[in-house]
Amino acid sequence: MAYEVSIFLENKIGHFERITQILKKNEINIRTMSINDTSNGWGILNLLVNNPQKAYKALEAEGVSVALKEIIALEMKDESGGLHDLLLKVAQAKVNFNNANGRIIQETKSAILILDVPDIADSQKKLMENGLQILDDEKIYGN
Repeated sequence: MAYEVSIFLENKIGHFERITQILKKNEINIRTMSINDTSNGWGILNLLVNNPQKAYKALEAEGVSVALKEIIALEMKDESGGLHDLLLKVAQAKVNFNNANGRIIQETKSAILILDVPDIADSQKKLMENGLQILDDEKIYGN
């Protein structure tokens, strides 16, 4: 099962740096990140890290408002049209997603599309029934 670490973060100088300091101290490598502004100076920081359970425990121990969110990761070609071709297949599988981001895998010259979906089990089933392979943790986290 693949996870993204989600952090409720106040939009103030030094708050993001505190998160990266905790992760650095615990030797956790950030693979991708996105920050979404919510309202009133707060946001959600989503991180794909090399060890999400360890990151969760380290952040929680430091009093950070953190959650582990299960995600789906799919491989695509790192070339023009790679994302489009994959999104066509996702749409054909009738899978809707709330958020998405990507990660390049330099060694294999491929890319990963990370999807935050409302219903993981149903989405995984639909994607696999339509010939899409859900990536394993090693490929996603780069361990």
